[in-house]
Amino acid sequence: MIYLLAFITILVWEIYWTYKACWLASRNGHKKLFLFFLIFNLLGIPEIIYLNRYQNTEGDPSLD
Repeated sequence: MIYLLAFITILVWEIYWTYKACWLASRNGHKKLFLFFLIFNLLGIPEIIYLNRYQNTEGDPSLD
């Protein structure tokens, strides 16, 4: 039972961060990162790093 709960928790964690990162990557036109987030499941770590870097700079083209 505990394994099922842990699996569901990790699954929800991964889906949440992948969704947020894919949404932002597509909005910013980062097609390669969008595909990377969809293909590789690394517990949301690359997604969190991407969101921390680009979330507050959506309108700043100098950082692309």
